[in-house]
Amino acid sequence: MERHWIDSLQHQADRKELADLCGRNRTPAEDAWLEELKARVREWARLNQAAEDFVNGAP
Repeated sequence: MERHWIDSLQHQADRKELADLCGRNRTPAEDAWLEELKARVREWARLNQAAEDFVNGAP
């Protein structure tokens, strides 16, 4: 499993919902929500990478 430094219950729920939406046919409204979820998950991945870099002493 992927390691997340910042991993609240909301982060976990959003990643699960993203995976569920990706795995099936969607309505137009769900497509819009999927794009928002993708952006949120990408931002958390960026924050997680920054946290990992900080912990590992990256400049």
